[in-house]
Amino acid sequence: MSEKSLKIAKLLGEPINESLPTPVEISAIADEYTAAAGEHVWRLKNIDELVDRVFDVDANGKITVVNVTPLQDVELSFKGLNSKKEYVLVDEILNSVDTDALARRKESITRGMDKKEIQLILNAIVTPTNAVYPYNKVENQGVTVVSGDDLYDVFLNAKHVLEDYGDSYAGLVGTTVKEKIDSYSKENASTDNYDVRLAAKLKEWDIEVTKIFGKVAAKTGAATVLLDAKKFILVAKNSRLAKGKPIAFCRRLINASVAAQMGADVDSAQRAMFVGQVPTSVDFSGVSSDVLGYSVFGYESIVFAISNPSAVVVADCSEII
Repeated sequence: MSEKSLKIAKLLGEPINESLPTPVEISAIADEYTAAAGEHVWRLKNIDELVDRVFDVDANGKITVVNVTPLQDVELSFKGLNSKKEYVLVDEILNSVDTDALARRKESITRGMDKKEIQLILNAIVTPTNAVYPYNKVENQGVTVVSGDDLYDVFLNAKHVLEDYGDSYAGLVGTTVKEKIDSYSKENASTDNYDVRLAAKLKEWDIEVTKIFGKVAAKTGAATVLLDAKKFILVAKNSRLAKGKPIAFCRRLINASVAAQMGADVDSAQRAMFVGQVPTSVDFSGVSSDVLGYSVFGYESIVFAISNPSAVVVADCSEII
């Protein structure tokens, strides 16, 4: 490779945030796992709904015997995600001060995959299915929000719903919900008999609020938000029912030998970045042609499951904000 090729290739290194292999929003609500190539991943089909039973000692010393059937398991299918292939012409690079053009596209691919992961999980929480939920509990703990309710009470009700199942809460909130949290004291100043700062109260209740914003587009180019602006999701991170967080998130490992065979660069989030050298193949209206340019696109394989729905609450606040 020429010195110029090496320089441009060097620009394609992994962007800042090496210590965050998954988006912070996912880390807050999910336990993270990895699976080797070819390794199967399973989850329990149902949650155990047997009530704890303890008996007085029988006068004759008899012990009550109950047959317990092991819970069934379900194999999870990994979902592959890839970005579009983007390229930059060598001639344009050589005649421009913006030599970081392709490096920025790699960062964009990384951000896009972060957002897609978050969107997939949030959509699965908002619209439960047995694809990721236990078959015998395809629902979240719910709070009903009606006209006239106060946002303060909605958060308090959501916390009370989760208290029996866990503590230390992550609040993933839509953009409008976050705005109403920030402006709560000002909007209620004329009617409050005492000062209530909702943001401070949420901290007091051990609710760590994270604003979910941004959009991600599918192949069609139609962009969709990560979370509806007027909804929030409350998650008990420290469950009393099961060890760990209520969501399990797993990445397929791409080891060094496989990466080398594919000609890919793999970052700490197990995302393969393919850098096409000169010439790179580009499709022009169904006809593939070699062009004098570099290209980059990304790939990853993930799977997740909502293992403990009792530790998750979804609130739609569109009636009140």
